Amino acid sequence: MVACIVDQVALLKILAHAAKFPSNSINGVLLGNCTEGSNVEIHDVVPLCHSTLTLAPALEIGLAQVESYTHIAGGLKIVGYYQSDARFGPGDLSPLGRKIADKVFEHQSDAVVLVLDNKRLEQFCKAQVDNPFELFNRDGAKAWKRAGSSGAAADGGDTVTKLQLKGNDWKQLREEFFTVFKQLKHRTLYDFEEHLDDPAKDWLNRNFSAGLKFVLPGNAL
Repeated sequence: MVACIVDQVALLKILAHAAKFPSNSINGVLLGNCTEGSNVEIHDVVPLCHSTLTLAPALEIGLAQVESYTHIAGGLKIVGYYQSDARFGPGDLSPLGRKIADKVFEHQSDAVVLVLDNKRLEQFCKAQVDNPFELFNRDGAKAWKRAGSSGAAADGGDTVTKLQLKGNDWKQLREEFFTVFKQLKHRTLYDFEEHLDDPAKDWLNRNFSAGLKFVLPGNAL
């Protein structure tokens, strides 16, 4: 795998999920396409939970529902997992997060993990860093390893990985996130856990995605 290329709309959804539940741990799955020995492309995400990072029934049901959706809709498949753990160290993948990532790995052998670093998110909002995410992938020893910023595995693994924003404009992503936040659009994004409490809340967030083009500067998406 050479690179993990992610669309802006996918990262905006993760940022909106975190903004909606600023004191909570959040997680979800990454949807896209990948082929063995090639890039992983992330085009969308499905927010799953916001109360706790465990292999709870809600998460198990959510994963099954997402997999069923991808089979029916076609075009996209589960290619990874994302999380922001309010109780764990900045930018790291907690033991529970690794177990959940292992579960996602069962769906896709080239799966990656995006961890939203809370400290770096604060710096991102202050324009002190460009990228608030950490990228993890599985190495040959079947352990989740952080990808190095230079593109090489940080722990000396053989897999060459790097996170690349489509269009490579992190400044624009920051501005778009601020627009979504100021207009309170993050409150209209729902995760699967909320859907279980109120089935009227669309866990696929089709209205949220469609509405982005009307609120972002220059209708960027």
